[in-house]
Amino acid sequence: MFEKVTINDIAKLVGVSKATVSYYLNGNYKKMSLTTKEKIKQAIDVTGYQPSKIAQSLVTRDTQTIGVVIADITNPFISSVMKGIHDTCQHYGYTVNFTNSDNNLQIELENLHHLKQQDVSGIILDSVDPNNPFVSAFDPQTLVMVDRQAHQLQFDTIVSDNEASTKTFLQEMINAGYQDIYFVSFPIEGISTRELRYKGFKEMVTASQDYLIILGEDGSDEHILNIIKNSSSKPAFLMMNGPTLLSFMKIVNQSSYHYPKDFGLGTYEDLEWMQLLTPSVSCIKQDSYGIGCLAAEHLITKLRGDRASVASPELLEVVNEIIIRHSF
Repeated sequence: MFEKVTINDIAKLVGVSKATVSYYLNGNYKKMSLTTKEKIKQAIDVTGYQPSKIAQSLVTRDTQTIGVVIADITNPFISSVMKGIHDTCQHYGYTVNFTNSDNNLQIELENLHHLKQQDVSGIILDSVDPNNPFVSAFDPQTLVMVDRQAHQLQFDTIVSDNEASTKTFLQEMINAGYQDIYFVSFPIEGISTRELRYKGFKEMVTASQDYLIILGEDGSDEHILNIIKNSSSKPAFLMMNGPTLLSFMKIVNQSSYHYPKDFGLGTYEDLEWMQLLTPSVSCIKQDSYGIGCLAAEHLITKLRGDRASVASPELLEVVNEIIIRHSF
């Protein structure tokens, strides 16, 4: 093994010019034979040579760094997304710079501009507001959105199949004999994940506001308990996400009501703490790690020019898993 192996060492070892090794490192194989390409690869493998990313970036204008802007780093869903991004970037030789916007649009914009000043190769954005017009200043070739989607797509966006999986899950509730099904959420407007899941609910169950429960509104706690108490048939509740389920359980746990004896229960998301609930809760399980992996891979292939450009932004949906347990 060499110590502090340089590009000159690799060139001398193979018997080629420094420029040829540089072409290889930058993925430009047109100027060399397959034999030369293989010899350079073997020399790099044997010596453990690590090219300087700074030097490479001066040639390719690619710092091989992905900036990631997260809306709320405390969201349990996003931690798996971040791991998927990190693991995929590491696989492709990219480093990752994570930032947190703390659900503040102004901080998000500051994070975006700081990353741009650092000359990151590309950005993955989990936006506080994907409809924010200021984001349109960025290049669609170097920015990918994740989780939340704009009403009018400007960038390739990777999301869960929110609407379709909600409808599939509700069909399971209907097949189980439930007629009175309620959608429980925090305020919906302006957040695409909530809007799309509620859209699926309205198409499968009803658009009547009587079957929408917004937690935190005046009387919402009493309304939930009255539904369970007064419904002519056993009701069911679909939670918008894990935090919604947690708030809902705090309400019903102060009463004498229990699922599935008194009501049916289902939720979007399958978080680790839910395993503590008895019985276990049927859910729509998101592949959050897969969303992160796809976002990073999609962006990197665009940055490397391996993906043909398309006329309009793409919406890529990661399919969820329906898990039926014992809660309805």
